[in-house]
Amino acid sequence: MEGKRLNPIDTSSVHACSINYIRDMNLKSLIARKKLHLVLDLDNTLLQTRAMRNLTLYDREYLERPGTQRWLEEGKLIRWGKGKDQWLTKLRPNIRNFLEEASKLFDFSIFTLGDRTYAKKMLDILDPKGLYFAHSDVITKEDCITPMKKGLNLVSSHDRVILIVDDIEEFWDNDSKNLIKIAPYEFFDDDKRSWSRRFADESEKYGELARVLRELKKIHREFYSTEKGDMDGLHYESRDVRKARDEVQRKFQMIGTVTGSEMELILISLGYK
Repeated sequence: MEGKRLNPIDTSSVHACSINYIRDMNLKSLIARKKLHLVLDLDNTLLQTRAMRNLTLYDREYLERPGTQRWLEEGKLIRWGKGKDQWLTKLRPNIRNFLEEASKLFDFSIFTLGDRTYAKKMLDILDPKGLYFAHSDVITKEDCITPMKKGLNLVSSHDRVILIVDDIEEFWDNDSKNLIKIAPYEFFDDDKRSWSRRFADESEKYGELARVLRELKKIHREFYSTEKGDMDGLHYESRDVRKARDEVQRKFQMIGTVTGSEMELILISLGYK
């Protein structure tokens, strides 16, 4: 699977005009399809990968459990590589449903600080049939000017229609208002918080991907809400997803201050029930 790759934007006027044209065309396409743009991190967000040679005793014991063996059969845990260079990738619970549901509302990009070879392998694992990432921007550490920093300047959509899902906020110094932070997925044993050490795993229904998916749906609904005088959606192109994100968060902060019966009425009135 080969995704598109947009090189870092330089300061030349010709190149800047070209990038703006691409972003303008993408914006029109997104609005026409009632979609937004979602930038996804890989490691500790959608999955976690560990070299077989680095597995701890807890990891090795976990791999022998019947339930874990079923994960291998079901493709939720993938063993890959050859000889001494073998790896395990654990998919985060609910990832298949997350990608299927989110793809109805968003075009995807991948932004990882891993290298391009690793990113391609992970996308082959996540999306073997090319249903979700076949035409996505895939941005890797080779594209980054500043080490350990990410930026929406490398993404082929306008900032005002982009949301980010990443477990590390510090990578996005200039774009934190676009970020939906997700708790890191720590399956393999690094410390007592890892799932393998607890002989457990994150919940499919109530875990972080399920939570983030609910929030993404609410933000999408807020962005595309129809206002008086805007019944045909002519002004969607001037809207800003960051304002929609803030509004969704404001509404739920408000909900946290009311009683249960009041909350029920508010949720109904906001269209969340």
